[in-house]
Amino acid sequence: MSRKSDTKAVFKVGDWVTFPYGTMNVHARIIEDRGRIGHKGRRLYRIEIPFVDGEPSRFEMPEEDMTATTVPKTIGKHS
Repeated sequence: MSRKSDTKAVFKVGDWVTFPYGTMNVHARIIEDRGRIGHKGRRLYRIEIPFVDGEPSRFEMPEEDMTATTVPKTIGKHS
């Protein structure tokens, strides 16, 4: 039987992910694996959404809300 604390991370620092953000999907880069500190032990990551016109947005997201993707062709352009 596997325990939650024994499960491996899906993403690593530097990986690109996509997730719903408002009415669109955005690309973000994983900047920190915060570990299993979320509600009921879910894994949280610190992510960064790059914006062309200003400072990037940084916040934490749970692992299960993100999907792996490739580096966007135009950083800051939302898909």
